[in-house]
Amino acid sequence: MYAALVGILVLYSIIEFIHGRKDHAIGFKEAVRWSILYVGIAVLFVIPVYLFIGQQASGEYLAALAIEKALSLDNLFVFGLIFTAFKVEQKYRRRILNYGIAGAIIFRLIFILVGFTLLKEYAWVSIIFGVVLLHAAWNAYKNARYGADSKTEAITDSKMWKLINKIFPIYPKFDGHKLMTRVNGKRMFTLMFGVIVMIELTDIVFALDSVPAVLAVSPDSYIAYASNVLAILGLRSLFFVYDAVSTKFWAIDWSLVLILVWIGFKMIATPLGFHPPIAVSLGILFTLLTAAFIVSLKFKNPYGHKTSEVKIYK
Repeated sequence: MYAALVGILVLYSIIEFIHGRKDHAIGFKEAVRWSILYVGIAVLFVIPVYLFIGQQASGEYLAALAIEKALSLDNLFVFGLIFTAFKVEQKYRRRILNYGIAGAIIFRLIFILVGFTLLKEYAWVSIIFGVVLLHAAWNAYKNARYGADSKTEAITDSKMWKLINKIFPIYPKFDGHKLMTRVNGKRMFTLMFGVIVMIELTDIVFALDSVPAVLAVSPDSYIAYASNVLAILGLRSLFFVYDAVSTKFWAIDWSLVLILVWIGFKMIATPLGFHPPIAVSLGILFTLLTAAFIVSLKFKNPYGHKTSEVKIYK
């Protein structure tokens, strides 16, 4: 099974190396095609999971994959805000997201292994993770109900961006897709590098919510990591699709609130002996997400704002 996951990562690297050598703006149709490919790969991966690990694991994998895909929507919108704030050209966004995906694959592995070890050694850590998820649900509710009061210029004035500038000597301009350039004889990191670091740190912040959520569904570190990786691989192409249709499917943010509440409650109650069948969790997830799509198509957003506007961490 590890070989299968490594094989997919190698295939992804080859595809991106060949297709991404030349920077170009990603159109909607192209993004849809790539999204279908990567989502299809992620879903079909359940077959080897079922054959080699078992039915229980396959259900856990599908549930974890659905959770990670749903929670990644907030990431996508924040990435869009970052690109807008730094005036990143469309043709460079694919390259930046690929750097972000590479970093996320590494950091998610670290977070999952640490979280898995903590849960295995200290059962009460599940309660802490549950509280974290309930807090995330509260923030998701405020974003869904009231929208964001942050503007794109707040990103360039955030503590995160100021910290990046303190650590790295960043030249406030792009030099093509170069990560370093020479300014007055001095080697400096380009704005491209700064945006990549900003994207990576933002993903780490969101991982504090998504990793506990996935671990709540599956106690198997391999299933948790595989679902994260295969959800992340399609994140880049999904960004360009989501950027075009996010306002239409406004109710998804409300389904995320309920998903986080359910998972948070489940983690808090786990040490007390509450262990619902994976089929129940899977059914709740797909019911909430399906209902969100239907509601979005039939009704307009009653609050009149883009609900997925999440606050920038300042």
